[in-house]
Amino acid sequence: MAEEAPFLGDQFLARLERLRLHVRKAQAGHLRAERRSRRIGSSLEFADYRNYASGDDPRRIDWSIFGRLDRLMTKLYEEEEDLEVTILVDASGSMRWRASGEDAATKWRLARQVAAALAYLGLHSLDRVGLGYFDSTLQGESGLFRGRRAFSSVVQFLQNPPALGTTDLAESLSRFARKSRRRGLAIVLSDCLDPAGYERGLSAITNRHFALHLIHLLHPQECAPAAEGDLLLRDCETATELPVTGSPDLRAAYEREVQQFCEGLKTWCARREAGYSFLKTDVSFEDAIWKVLRQDRLLQ
Repeated sequence: MAEEAPFLGDQFLARLERLRLHVRKAQAGHLRAERRSRRIGSSLEFADYRNYASGDDPRRIDWSIFGRLDRLMTKLYEEEEDLEVTILVDASGSMRWRASGEDAATKWRLARQVAAALAYLGLHSLDRVGLGYFDSTLQGESGLFRGRRAFSSVVQFLQNPPALGTTDLAESLSRFARKSRRRGLAIVLSDCLDPAGYERGLSAITNRHFALHLIHLLHPQECAPAAEGDLLLRDCETATELPVTGSPDLRAAYEREVQQFCEGLKTWCARREAGYSFLKTDVSFEDAIWKVLRQDRLLQ
């Protein structure tokens, strides 16, 4: 049975339309949309002048300049193009872990809510939007959507995640990079909890010249666990068990490791001109959109 989909109300969607996705690197598109490119073409956004040449459209001649300078000058415009936006959602077991006493996996729900909102923004701007799940490999892909009418298909895709799997960022994200023929914006939503590290997987995307934005999600108890005493920790993906004795010193050391891990991810992204946003699941969905993602310049 499919899980309940993230729901974005009509009022929220109307507010969302005031924002748009921000891309750090200019990317080439195919169809006209609401995004400027550096290529010169035909639209309503004036770019520059050049001398008239045989074959130019006479309708582009600036007759006011001809009247003043007796020179034929052609108006040039910035072409508005679509962007290809791919939203990759980590569907591994660690993303769907839930704390004791919680009714739902809050990290998993927030990731899909954010994915739905970002997809809607891309569709509203007439960008081409695709979604995909990944864990140990690249899982189900939605294909490309365009236009706001396709949003129901986005929600349907988010309603039907794949079965639980283990995390392998290198394999899954490398497979995405290899099969993608056209550059664009890649948004990755993940906790990045891979024993083998995150570097190879994220590098596979940046090495193919994608504009990358990583949305890093963690549960508050993953950042600062409260349990103490004799404990048996069980890996939610591999079922490996580890007995530990929780103490204030151990908790402090653990929290330092988590902080260093997050700072390392942020630094890694900055060095590669990739965006980075950190979301703890105790943040409200609206704050994630209106504060965090705008502050980190994924939205503007």
